[in-house]
Amino acid sequence: MNEKPSIHQKRLAIDEQICALLFQRKELSAHTKDSPTDEMMKEWAQKYGFDDKFLTMIFSVIKSEKYYQSRVEPVGFRQYIAVLQSQGVGDRIYTISYVRQYENASVVHLLIDWDYEKDSYQDIHQRLNRHYLGLFIDQKYECRHTGACGSDGYESNRYVVTPPLPDDIQGLSFIFTEYKDVFEEKPTGLTVTMHC
Repeated sequence: MNEKPSIHQKRLAIDEQICALLFQRKELSAHTKDSPTDEMMKEWAQKYGFDDKFLTMIFSVIKSEKYYQSRVEPVGFRQYIAVLQSQGVGDRIYTISYVRQYENASVVHLLIDWDYEKDSYQDIHQRLNRHYLGLFIDQKYECRHTGACGSDGYESNRYVVTPPLPDDIQGLSFIFTEYKDVFEEKPTGLTVTMHC
């Protein structure tokens, strides 16, 4: 005679289904940055009896899943790969001089230079409200921005790329896209592409 599952067992089964659905969503949305719109959130909140702010918070946590993954830190330095690519956009020049090759990752530095003496008050104010520069190389690579630093007329952005790039990077493109947010959902329209 089969016993009926308890409330606890039913709840655990639903919790596992939620995890399975999150996994499916992650697989389907790999390398895309789309999320439900505010209108969809309000509609679903009403349909399922939730507050729309609660649903917005749930989807924000889903978007931030990559920040909870264990991060590869470069170890075992092997060599430098010369890149020597630059592109001027507006009054700025964007440069990748080299890639650092490690056993488990690659490190890319994007240098940005401009004539700071010509900066207007508006330019300085915009720089204080920093935008985020994301890097895309190919779908098989995760490119993680690990920080930026700089001073007057100079900025350096650092990216850890996993798995490591090949030692021969001919044919690869480094695509830097500027966003208003770290979730890479609100592009500003600035894209800088360097081909090797």
